[in-house]
Amino acid sequence: MRPFWTLVRKNLHDVRWSLTLSASALFGLGWLFVHVASLQETRIRQALSDGKGFNWIRQMGLGADPPSVEIMMAFWNHPFILLLASMWAIGRGANAVGAEIERGTLDMVMSRPVSRSTYLGAQALTGTLGLLAIAASLAAGAYAATFYNVLKSPPTLGLLARPAFNLAALAFPMYGYALLFSSIDIVRWRPLTIASVLTLAGFIARVISVIPVFKDATWRPWAEHASLFTLYNPVDAVSERVRYEFDVAVLLALGSALVAMAFLAFSTRDLPANA
Repeated sequence: MRPFWTLVRKNLHDVRWSLTLSASALFGLGWLFVHVASLQETRIRQALSDGKGFNWIRQMGLGADPPSVEIMMAFWNHPFILLLASMWAIGRGANAVGAEIERGTLDMVMSRPVSRSTYLGAQALTGTLGLLAIAASLAAGAYAATFYNVLKSPPTLGLLARPAFNLAALAFPMYGYALLFSSIDIVRWRPLTIASVLTLAGFIARVISVIPVFKDATWRPWAEHASLFTLYNPVDAVSERVRYEFDVAVLLALGSALVAMAFLAFSTRDLPANA
């Protein structure tokens, strides 16, 4: 197991700056959105007392008189949060094999007593730990901000961990298909491009599926079910709704299947002469 953990430490060292920047950005966004939620909650309570806030709340996808944490979670669908998690997942997956072949470093690694499964396993663990770290940073930033902003019912860190884990689970299949494409290619730009296009298409499908004018379109259910982003709903994660466990299970199963396919593809492929 020593080569495996040596590779994990090397990979974590290589990604330390991108991981630190991504985690710091999500920590800051978590803090910022609590501040925004605090201001929004004040306006919602005032509007409810005046009898004018129900339509506004429904537009945010919330029930009547929502708890503070649901108001917070309405902002966790912000594209900045989804973008940062997606960028990390796709970048790490696409660089796992193709980038090492381009740099010629895979030749040096594989010349040592390191199996292909050990090499790719270390890459997969690094990517997974990175996803968990940046998602945890989002929850940590939100939890820290609750001590400095006025909320009617501040959430616990454990409650915030549920939507944060949903975010990591959402990005896991993205990492999986980027890793799969990288495992069968010799450059990193093709896996990066293909994975980015797939992710963007899924996001567009999700946005289109929730536009009111397309509510009765026959193709709307297909667009909704074809998108991974449909399985990410932070409001569900902090409420009593039961879809959270199902959505996370589907995301983890899909991501695991893609990673397994990447292992199979990498173990049977021919590596170029310099690798």
